[in-house]
Amino acid sequence: MTLNPWAVKARALDRYRWRLLRERHSLLGSALRFAREALGDWWFGLRAKYRLASSVEVDSCDFLLLQSAPKVIAFQRKKLLIEGVRGRGYHLLETALRPPRAILRERLLKRPRHAVPTRYFGMAAHAEWLVQHHQPRVLLNDRNGSLYAPFLRLALAASGGLLVHLAHATTVERSRRLGMNDYDYYFLFGQSSLEALQARTLRFGSSTAVLVGSHMIDDSYVMPAPDLATRTLLILGVGPDKEKESAYQQTYALLASWARRHPEYRVLVKPHPRSQAPFWQGVVQATANVELLGADCSLAAALKRASVVVNILSNAVIEAALAGRPVLCVDLGGQQDIFQQQRFFGPVIRAEDELEQRLLGIEADFGQALEQSRAFAEFHLAHGAGGLASTLDALQRLHDGNSLSAELRTVTLEEHPANL
Repeated sequence: MTLNPWAVKARALDRYRWRLLRERHSLLGSALRFAREALGDWWFGLRAKYRLASSVEVDSCDFLLLQSAPKVIAFQRKKLLIEGVRGRGYHLLETALRPPRAILRERLLKRPRHAVPTRYFGMAAHAEWLVQHHQPRVLLNDRNGSLYAPFLRLALAASGGLLVHLAHATTVERSRRLGMNDYDYYFLFGQSSLEALQARTLRFGSSTAVLVGSHMIDDSYVMPAPDLATRTLLILGVGPDKEKESAYQQTYALLASWARRHPEYRVLVKPHPRSQAPFWQGVVQATANVELLGADCSLAAALKRASVVVNILSNAVIEAALAGRPVLCVDLGGQQDIFQQQRFFGPVIRAEDELEQRLLGIEADFGQALEQSRAFAEFHLAHGAGGLASTLDALQRLHDGNSLSAELRTVTLEEHPANL
């Protein structure tokens, strides 16, 4: 008897989602949440059966970029990638996953090729509709943890297409969404991302992980080595939620106190994009050598002015290292070192005298400090500032049915546990 791959996938998703809940909740808590989620999915699936499209209009493309939500498209985070693909002569369409009510209202549903349990019928039918409507050779998925991904992969396989998941950052955080691994190819930024995914105790599906680098980095981070004589520190601010916590208020206070004691240094503060930097607004009024950079100052422009970068809890530390800036980590918050900064830059700094001594160490052995940054950047970003070019080359090869370049490292990322 031939197994129905869609039904098999649905049963595996049930087991996976149960295990995800059990990682965080008690048996009773997990059961209640599982039942609530199942009821919502079942209701969506039941209504979807009665809202199927009578026909599917074709709007075909070479590449379909599927964003996580309509509002994400306006952020233009994939602008460089989109321009690069189109610049190579391919037809790329950009769309987004719609909420269930919109999918139902607009009948963006096509009966799957095989029977699917009602709980997953809505997801499977929308995946089938997307593939039949756009008929992409390669579908670029942007949403971490999407439950549509397994059904998109099945629908694409039936039509000869491929599902490629684009990491939009290093995948080193502990987000539960990163357990989804059901893609033909998983494009990763670098070795750190691969190691973090391999270390996860729960992964759904298998993929071919490809270390293509970052498609979001351009050559603006390729810049000359800094001039230590300028004595300019750049502080990378934390997000607005973290800024409210006492530990990070104390971290900011430590840095502000050090700046007041060392007027011979110029201290630049690059706030998080979503932060109004209330702490530093007050500091700059009372401290002549501290400058708060405006929202119109790009990270690359800020790094060009810096001789040393002070990081607290920002993933911009990767760009700082790529730009060849020595890095010091100052953090009183005690957060997990997900970027493995201590492995490359030494212990976290928690006192003003430690900061002073480490700065003196950089000045004494500047070459070693630059080498540490280079190694850190390579660990997180394969191909450095050439990530966009390597990503475009890989996508072109996949579209044209060719094997990937031997210069790209590929690793099979299996499902874990194997009996999921």
